Amino acid sequence: MVTVSKNKARIPVQKRSIETREKILNAAWELFAEKGYFKTSTHDLADRAGVATGSFYGYFNNKKEVGIELMRRFYKEASEKALSNFYIQIGDNVAENLDTGRKLVRFIIKSLKESHAINPRLHKETTALILLDEDVKKISNEEDKKIITFLIAFLQQYKQLIRVDDIEAAAVLLFRTSDEIVHRIMINKEEIEEERLLGELEDMICRYLFITDLK
Repeated sequence: MVTVSKNKARIPVQKRSIETREKILNAAWELFAEKGYFKTSTHDLADRAGVATGSFYGYFNNKKEVGIELMRRFYKEASEKALSNFYIQIGDNVAENLDTGRKLVRFIIKSLKESHAINPRLHKETTALILLDEDVKKISNEEDKKIITFLIAFLQQYKQLIRVDDIEAAAVLLFRTSDEIVHRIMINKEEIEEERLLGELEDMICRYLFITDLK
C-alpha cells in the first residue's frame, strides 16, 4: 500500500515498498560514486536495485528526484558528522589559553576533512550539481548554514581572545576557506602535500582570528 503524491511517483508506506525505495537509493549511492551522476541512467538504477524500470517510476519521477534525495542525505550526514565531532570535542568548554584555541582550529579542519571523506566521488558530483541546479544548491546552503551557525557560537566563546569584530563574517570565512582547501585536497589532489597545506591553513586562520600569534 502506498500514498499517491500529486505526481506519478508514490510515497511508500508499507515495509516492502519502503525497502524497494531504499534499494533504489542505495543503488544510486553506488552508481553515482562509480560512474557519476550524469553517466548513470534510470535504467542503470533500476537494474542495480533489482527492479523493473517501470517499477522505478512508481517511486521516483526521474533521476533528478533520486539525486535530490540522495544529496539531501549526503549533506545531512556530512554536516551532522562535523557538528557531532565539534560538540563531542568542544561542547561548552571555553579555551583557557591560546594554545587550546589552536588545537580547536586544528580540530575544526580535521572534522571538515572527515566529512569530505564519506564519499569523495559523490561529493565531487554534488559540487558540480550545485552550479547547475537550484534545488541542489538550496540543500547545500541549508546544511552549510548549520555549520556556520555553530561556528558563530564557537567564536563567541573566544570573544576575549580574537581580534575580529564581525564574528558572523569570520565564521563564514573560517568555514568557506577551510572547506575549499579540504575539498581540493580530497577531490582534486593538490601537488603540495596534505600535511603542509593543512598546517599553513591552520597558521593562517590562527593569525587572522587571535589577538596573539599562536606558536
